Amino acid sequence: MKRKLINSFIILTSTTLISKIFSLINRMILSRLLNDEGMALYILVIPTLSLCITLAQFSIPSAVFRLISHPRYRNKKVIISALLICGCSCLLIVLSLLCFSRMIALNLLKQPQAIYPLLCMIPFIPLVGISGIMKNYYLGKENVGCLAIASILEESSRIIFSIVLITLLHDLDICFLVSIAILSMSIGELVSIIYLYFQLHRKINIRHHDIDYIKEHFIFKDIMNIALPLTGSRLLHSGYNFIEPIVLVNMLSRLGYAESIVQNDFAIMAGYVVSLLFTPTFFNNVILRMMLPQLNRDIAYSSYYSLRKHILYGLVACFIISLPFTLIFYFYGDICLKMMYDTTQGYDYLKYMCIPFTLCYLQTPLSATLQALGKNQEMFIMSGFEVTIEFICLIILTPRYAVLSVGIVMLIGQLSTLVFSSYYVYFEVYKKRMP
Repeated sequence: MKRKLINSFIILTSTTLISKIFSLINRMILSRLLNDEGMALYILVIPTLSLCITLAQFSIPSAVFRLISHPRYRNKKVIISALLICGCSCLLIVLSLLCFSRMIALNLLKQPQAIYPLLCMIPFIPLVGISGIMKNYYLGKENVGCLAIASILEESSRIIFSIVLITLLHDLDICFLVSIAILSMSIGELVSIIYLYFQLHRKINIRHHDIDYIKEHFIFKDIMNIALPLTGSRLLHSGYNFIEPIVLVNMLSRLGYAESIVQNDFAIMAGYVVSLLFTPTFFNNVILRMMLPQLNRDIAYSSYYSLRKHILYGLVACFIISLPFTLIFYFYGDICLKMMYDTTQGYDYLKYMCIPFTLCYLQTPLSATLQALGKNQEMFIMSGFEVTIEFICLIILTPRYAVLSVGIVMLIGQLSTLVFSSYYVYFEVYKKRMP
């Protein structure tokens, strides 16, 4: 068992690292193919995409992960139910985005050029819903090989599409080039779906079924019991990320700042600095994927000593992994920014944010433990508290610190969640009913 766990960790870590490198290369290429105006527009519309994905997926992929890893549920029953629910929600969000994209661009984002990038998100929404279900099936089965290959195919096809089209059509207006960058995401998801479909077909014998068969295997309640609390939590974060640039632009423009300057500074903070700080979290995501099935088994078999041991291993691993990145960002952050985005703007922000952000990497094993314990309601309450604090602090700090308030608010929210998560885990695992 230990050898299998170590082998899976090595395989998943190495392949996730390769996939993450491809993702970073894609962002590096975009920062060079698109000018500062293009990157500012790209980063400005991404929160809208995140909100749409959260609403469309409705946390169904996460529910698939939880149910597939549980021995009680049949694979085909989970897949059929998840695809039906996610398909309905994706259709609703696609129609909404089609109707309101102009209003979002003109009235909320105050950027007319954002209309076409918003419309280009439409094919990505159902594709990411389908691929999310398939990927979480493999996560639940701890089959890291197929998942790794799919991720690499996704990122590489996305990079090739972006380079070829943007290079050939570089004379077009910047909004169309940003639209191509958005469309490349759909191409990547489509390639991964095609690969995962043929792999999945071998494992669960997918074929067409009549309505009665689908009704018999439809487990709506079990999926929604997991998905609803997770959706509420993610919706709060996505909603805040959506309104953050809107509030920032409106407040600072009333204080005399030019909208173009605010959008450019926000792109530096949110797109460069914060993105770079979150780069090491792909290691944490590997730890989360490896921990959750094991934690589920520990709780299912009441193996509390093993549960505590795995939590401790996760915390130590996350801290050891994050520490070198913190030192690199502090001493060589300007070099990192230059390599990644061909600019050193935002280095001062990065230098002083990376030290307190080290503690935020510890959130991953705590979140995995809370998910395994089924504390979805508590996680939703923590998310609501975090978003409320962030919004209040954003309103208070923006007039004084301008765009820097975005980074300060993020740290305050992350650290508050870490404190509450630590309390819940300690209470449930070490103090309450545990021998």
